[in-house]
Amino acid sequence: MSSSAENASSIEKMILKLHDSCMNHIRQAAQSNESEINRILHLEADLFTWLEALKDKPEAQQFQSAHRDFGLAFYAAMSGLYRQAFSSLRSFIEVTVGATFLSSHEFKRRLWVSGDIDISWKSIVSADDGLYSTSFLNQFCPEAMGDKEEMLERLKRAYRRCSEYIHGNVSTSRLLPTDINYRDEVAKEWITVASSSLLTVIHCLMVRYYKDLPAEQKGTVEGSLEDHYSHLMSVRTLLDLPMEENNT
Repeated sequence: MSSSAENASSIEKMILKLHDSCMNHIRQAAQSNESEINRILHLEADLFTWLEALKDKPEAQQFQSAHRDFGLAFYAAMSGLYRQAFSSLRSFIEVTVGATFLSSHEFKRRLWVSGDIDISWKSIVSADDGLYSTSFLNQFCPEAMGDKEEMLERLKRAYRRCSEYIHGNVSTSRLLPTDINYRDEVAKEWITVASSSLLTVIHCLMVRYYKDLPAEQKGTVEGSLEDHYSHLMSVRTLLDLPMEENNT
């Protein structure tokens, strides 16, 4: 056997060993978090319903790209690639929420798509004119005014936690294994942050788009809102649900 063939064989063995480690992690992660993973998949399916309802919007391509990032994040988390899982999850949050926000600023949205400007997270979460600002909600969904502090904090918290894993924060680095081994604390935290991110993204889509959707598209997404947000007065108002059933 030539030296190049031997080297290729050695590389293949190394890669397959990594693959086996990932497969073992997938089995353990699935066995240890079955109900939580089912919830993630349910939320992701609800998000897909929203993306289908918005598929004719100018920003649909960005939504689809971000949705693929979530799929990569999920696979990475289940495979034990924890830092990569948080990185792709942050990209999902940033692009989805960024596209939602910039849909109301067509010129800036076009500059972003053409690569002439970057997404400004500071602008997205600005209390003065961001996605959950009073001025934005007044124009698109005044019913959600009472939700803004909770949702904005949830959005910022998820983004910040992903960033801490990405940037090698000391507290998060200590949690990460040095090789591909199941780490229950980290896997469960990713699932928690991912679940919160999906819920918040669905709420962002509701705030920006629900009232402008045609009746048929509204019907396709209302199930997701009722499933996850029927405890909010804003959602009960939008869906015309009885107020006496409001839960705290």
